[in-house]
Amino acid sequence: MEVKHIKYLAVLFSAMTVLLAACCKDSFDYGVFTGDDINQQKKYECYDSIVVDPSNFTSNQVETLKADGKNVYAYLNIGSLENAQPYYKSYKDVMLDRYDGWPDEHWADVTKEKWQRLVVQDRARVYKERGFEGLFIDNADVYCRYHMSEVYQSLKSMLASLKEQGFKLIVNGGDVFISETLKDGSAKKLYDGINQEDVFTTYDFNKKKYVRQTKKDTAYYERYLKKAKESGLDVYIVEYRSGRELSKKIDAYCERHGYKWYNADSIELN
Repeated sequence: MEVKHIKYLAVLFSAMTVLLAACCKDSFDYGVFTGDDINQQKKYECYDSIVVDPSNFTSNQVETLKADGKNVYAYLNIGSLENAQPYYKSYKDVMLDRYDGWPDEHWADVTKEKWQRLVVQDRARVYKERGFEGLFIDNADVYCRYHMSEVYQSLKSMLASLKEQGFKLIVNGGDVFISETLKDGSAKKLYDGINQEDVFTTYDFNKKKYVRQTKKDTAYYERYLKKAKESGLDVYIVEYRSGRELSKKIDAYCERHGYKWYNADSIELN
């Protein structure tokens, strides 16, 4: 058998394993579909809470999902600038270093008032008008990359503004930023929950394959998530291509701790 056929079968088997793991349940608490559009909404039917790319949804489509009893969160990138965004050229002056692993994305200078207005006024207004009541905040990790007080305070200011507008907020990643807000007691005032990727699985960008997370990192994330939960925050987890046996363990772990999790088939989240 040719090598390319072996590779194809390996990929197919991996995808089927994830699918079989998912089929062990009739319904799910949580799913992240930022690579999808509304034409694929059938897959959302068995999820209670979903995260989507708001640019693909009209207000009528959002209302339809909400009428079906779903909590619908709009993805909002608070810390980096993506080439695909229609406003990209107008914000090149806020670009910092290229984002490792994502060649079409740059870190943003969140201390600039121009960027803050885009996030908390322009984007927030559009998403509010489309009926989104929750936001999935991505790339607060900019504070880890640029570890300065000005960056920390700028992130806090933006989250506070979004919170004041009535949004329910889930912050994805950003464990360095989150940990500092837990220490200074501002966490619950700024956001409602956290989402952590790669607690038990991860994607190796160098080898371009999905692998188990290291025991050291898993232990770190478990301690971190426990602190967040004890502080009164909702906790969500996203894993990548977790097989059936590992999924059972993650199910049991999340049930014990009161977390919700999603088993994604791809880092593209589609």
